[in-house]
Amino acid sequence: MRALDERVPGLVTGLFVTGSVPLGDYWPGRSDIDFVAVMDRPPTEAELARLAKAHAALEPPLPPGPDYDGIYLTRAQLAVPPAEDGSAPQILAGDFQPARQGGQFNPVTWLELARHGLPILGERPEVALDEGVLRRWLLGNLDGYWAGFAAAAGPQFASIPPETPVPAEPVLWGLTGPGRLHYTLATGEITTKTQAAAYTAGLFPQWAELCERAARSRAGEDVPFTAADGLAATELVAAVVTHAHTHHA
Repeated sequence: MRALDERVPGLVTGLFVTGSVPLGDYWPGRSDIDFVAVMDRPPTEAELARLAKAHAALEPPLPPGPDYDGIYLTRAQLAVPPAEDGSAPQILAGDFQPARQGGQFNPVTWLELARHGLPILGERPEVALDEGVLRRWLLGNLDGYWAGFAAAAGPQFASIPPETPVPAEPVLWGLTGPGRLHYTLATGEITTKTQAAAYTAGLFPQWAELCERAARSRAGEDVPFTAADGLAATELVAAVVTHAHTHHA
């Protein structure tokens, strides 16, 4: 807020932390800090340039701290469901884009803000929630991003010896990400990555041990993963996508 007040005073009238912090799944060194910034009006070109500078000034010193990943939305945008071709200023992993499509511009962000946004500044705005829009986006993201992830990563993991150690990040990504979307499809609520691992293990007991290891890794344990684990994670992603269409489309 100090960085914003210095560079774009009065532009942001509401600030809410979303993601792992309010949901109780923040792990130092692994989690980012997600936010939704609320504005009464769209920013000018000059204000967008100053927003980029504000985020550049927040880049963490060494050793790296958490990234601030967020989206800037007007109250008018939040008062209606997000359009498929909509865009907004967003910051992701240090990359500020003044008119990014996709990213956090989606119905899950609207739902998170309405149900779990932790207020830092201002009162919670009116947020339009539409179950149909949410379900279409969830199924579309599973069909598009997650099915594509499995199709691309599976052959890569299969091309190396099964016992070869691999980085934890892509394995954890596949074991926790699609399960969160499936949970929201099934319940209409938001869950965490750690809780999604347990939820997915309940749906697919054959991958329960791998999901349990993923939860331990997120909690900071030094859990090794192999190429065989990576391949199994991509198979689980495909199973989650198929199950979502069979039971929740």
